[in-house]
Amino acid sequence: MQPVNEPEPRRSDFAVIEPWKLAVRTIVLLGALFGLAALFVLFELPLEEFAEWAAQRAGLPGVFIFVWFVDTFIVPASLDLVFPVTLRWSPIPLLSVMSAASVLGGICGYWIGRNLYRLRFVQRTVAGYRRRAEHIIERFGVWGVVLAGLTPIPFSTVSWIAGMVRMPVGLYALAALSRIPRIVGYWALMRAGVQLLQ
Repeated sequence: MQPVNEPEPRRSDFAVIEPWKLAVRTIVLLGALFGLAALFVLFELPLEEFAEWAAQRAGLPGVFIFVWFVDTFIVPASLDLVFPVTLRWSPIPLLSVMSAASVLGGICGYWIGRNLYRLRFVQRTVAGYRRRAEHIIERFGVWGVVLAGLTPIPFSTVSWIAGMVRMPVGLYALAALSRIPRIVGYWALMRAGVQLLQ
């Protein structure tokens, strides 16, 4: 029995994106995300209302987007804003989505700090928080990220600073997992409090 010779795949059989097109798409996407973050900060748009709208209208995908957004960009908001709207939701899907979005948001913030710190917009964004966050990172190292992950210290700011000071990405990602017990714990406390009041 002779082996069947299959034809070699041609280059046209695969979707090939030219590097310059990929770079343009990436820049446009980052510009849109930075623009959205700037709109919320500059015009002091009500993030509480956005959190409520995202959770009620879009469900779990809306929660994911909101949590990712506030843990990626330095905005005056916290993922806790979705808790009042979602306390009666099924906990496992909700907390899984929130945890994944928060950790991913922190990692995105880390890469923003690591790769885009040369941009003036990024420098201006972190200027007011940089000294405090750098102090946390310098004093506690990777434990500073864990501290920000577990407490109300702005996680996105510490993530950007961790990237700027070039903390090893593996250590940062491991420390960012501290968001999971924080999210689960805060949600459980808020839900217990609501049940006690009923």
